[in-house]
Amino acid sequence: MNPRSLCAIVLALALPALGQTEPQIEPLVPPGSAPAKTKKKSRKPPSSGAAQAEGQLSLPPLAPLTAPRPLKAVGVLVQGALPDDAAARVREGLRTAASFAPGVKETLALEAPQPCADEACWVTAGIAGNADHVAVASWDTGTLRVRLVDVGLRKVVQEAQRTGVSPDPVEATAWTEALGCKVMVPAGCSGQVMVEADFGISLELDGEPLRPGEKRLVPVGVHALRIKEGTSESLRELPVLLEGTPAVSIASSRPTAPAPTAAPVAAVTASPSPPPAKRTWTRTAGYAAAGAAVLAAGAGAYFGAKSKSDLDKAESGYRANGGAYQPADLQALQSGNSAAHTANALYIVSGVLLAAGAVLTFAF
Repeated sequence: MNPRSLCAIVLALALPALGQTEPQIEPLVPPGSAPAKTKKKSRKPPSSGAAQAEGQLSLPPLAPLTAPRPLKAVGVLVQGALPDDAAARVREGLRTAASFAPGVKETLALEAPQPCADEACWVTAGIAGNADHVAVASWDTGTLRVRLVDVGLRKVVQEAQRTGVSPDPVEATAWTEALGCKVMVPAGCSGQVMVEADFGISLELDGEPLRPGEKRLVPVGVHALRIKEGTSESLRELPVLLEGTPAVSIASSRPTAPAPTAAPVAAVTASPSPPPAKRTWTRTAGYAAAGAAVLAAGAGAYFGAKSKSDLDKAESGYRANGGAYQPADLQALQSGNSAAHTANALYIVSGVLLAAGAVLTFAF
């Protein structure tokens, strides 16, 4: 082979190898050791976006949390082993708490089969009552839970509970309102408390002095009332409701004359609500209705007699004229018919007034 041709073949095979460059490999650095300083090349300062990208990993923007659905129509369910009177009062207390929630326009007492202890049952009851949310209060062996169920989402969105709650109607209602406000009223709920006490008795509400007769606004729930009389001291629970908190009066039971035994601690009793006023106006209204019935019946009798007289006059003229009505006879006929209609209407009014008077007088 020609030496020149051999050299051309060798160069053709070597050129691709000479064109390849050895890749740059970063040196391995043990964890925690400082990286080796390398000579930096001069370059333009990167933009703020590029600097942030080099300094940390770029993360996608956080999507805003979905706002909870507003409350509009809230249905109420009460579950558990509460007595009937306590369950009824707890239901009304939960409805009262729901009515204080922002945006609520209607509260409903829902019906559900017993037991109804899961989300599917609560959602079904809410759909049946056209409620967008359902507030469920359940009591079991001293533990009271209040859950707020979103009917559209079909799940519990808020929940609160309290242990050591007795089945007493007032105490259970106070804690139900407190938990209901916690899950439905962001600003919280308050109720007014007032305690009357005899001279010589000092009071403390949740550790703060309370003057007898002072009206104080406190969060709904059950508060601690400390009663001191001389050297005697007692502690009792004071339920506070959104509406209708029972007034409390504390009377000293210390005897006026010395007794061989020590005086007991001051007794605490709830002031009874004043009896409803007797509605005497119904009897008066009944008598007035009966009197008006008599007057209407008398006027009806008058117009009845006038109708008969006018009709008889028209009939007599008709016969006297040989079977023809004269203008005066037609006028008498028209007057008689009008008087008859008036008499019938007055008789009807008299009967209605008489019946109403009897109901108002004897039924109430």
